[in-house]
Amino acid sequence: MKYIFFTLRDFNKVGGGAIRIYGVLNALAESGKQVVLISNAKNHDQFHPSIRHITLHIGFKRKALLQGLLAFLPSTIMTWLFPQLFSRCNDIFTHVDQNNSKLFFFEYLDNSIGYILKRSGIINHYVNDVHGVSTIEFDYLRKNTTSIVRKVIYHFKYVLSERLDRKVFEYADGIIYSSDAMRKYFEDRYNIRRARAYVLPNLLSGDAGRFGIDEQLRDQLLQDMQLLPDSFVFLFAGGYKPTSGVDDLVEVFHQLLRTYPHLRLILIGDGPLKKKVCGLIETKGLSDAVIMIDSVPYALLTTYQSLANVLVCPDRYNAFSNLIIHLKYLDSLISNRIVVNSRFDSVDEINKDDKLSVNFAASDVADLYQKLEICILDYRKLMEKYKGTRAYALEHLSYRSKISVLTD
Repeated sequence: MKYIFFTLRDFNKVGGGAIRIYGVLNALAESGKQVVLISNAKNHDQFHPSIRHITLHIGFKRKALLQGLLAFLPSTIMTWLFPQLFSRCNDIFTHVDQNNSKLFFFEYLDNSIGYILKRSGIINHYVNDVHGVSTIEFDYLRKNTTSIVRKVIYHFKYVLSERLDRKVFEYADGIIYSSDAMRKYFEDRYNIRRARAYVLPNLLSGDAGRFGIDEQLRDQLLQDMQLLPDSFVFLFAGGYKPTSGVDDLVEVFHQLLRTYPHLRLILIGDGPLKKKVCGLIETKGLSDAVIMIDSVPYALLTTYQSLANVLVCPDRYNAFSNLIIHLKYLDSLISNRIVVNSRFDSVDEINKDDKLSVNFAASDVADLYQKLEICILDYRKLMEKYKGTRAYALEHLSYRSKISVLTD
């Protein structure tokens, strides 16, 4: 049995999607399975050496157009509208023994391509990996924007996305969900019980613990940031999305600072909410206590995490986060630091009874304040409680430990 994966990704940028692909493929290859990746990857250094690569040589840029049209048009017309892409796919899959292979399509655009290929008779089955839900994103945006024009645009995108998902997922032979909560969400929403369900959360790659602390850089950062031995540091690293809760974290930090003047806050990231966060920091006079950094190379994240006492994942409640475990949470679990995070159904699947981290009620600023204050007051006790979190996460929350769900 061969495990054949398809994605248009070129892997030039490292992000959550790429890390998931690396993790799944490498874990399968390490277990002795025959793995083939069809992609635009040119550099294969991050892949297991046994993986066979087939290069698409298709720099496809019309993602939104293809998906928007597919919501209404049949697959036969799609192959005519995008001949180069589907001619190349036909050339590749003609030489694949599909009856002795499992065909997986990784990302949202890839899912649509799998549907078109099956409906066109180029492949005889496909399994979709679902780790994003565009309908939830557009639904949130249309409900929370104040602009009438944007509300109309987001509503139109929501309708297109809903129609597309129904076509693509209801015709799939299998679906990989990022949590059991996500499986329930999709099965309640669409007629997809015929598709085999796999639950494979976002997890750590097999070599997630390879990055150590750069002590020289750490010493320099401590000096540059003027962090003293008695400073108590909170750190957030992630995207400044509208639902990220970074603004809530700044509000709570401001309240805590009145009682605990030795507190410091490091914020790493960028995004649409950053302007608001910068405004909060300025109006509340927090410039001396808050350190803002636009981005940090992934290889150095561990070093920056080591500056903090507590890592905070303060996401506000939203339907998407309730279905998926964010990479920033997993990265935090292997930091050897206390982690405070919003409670979601997806997180509860691995963090029952606060086994790995301190949960607070999502969007509840008062509860966030309480949990962060507990971290200050009971710091040593909590460090002792969570001293085994890193080892547990590396052993039990890696793709290597869960990959059998795709092979059983």
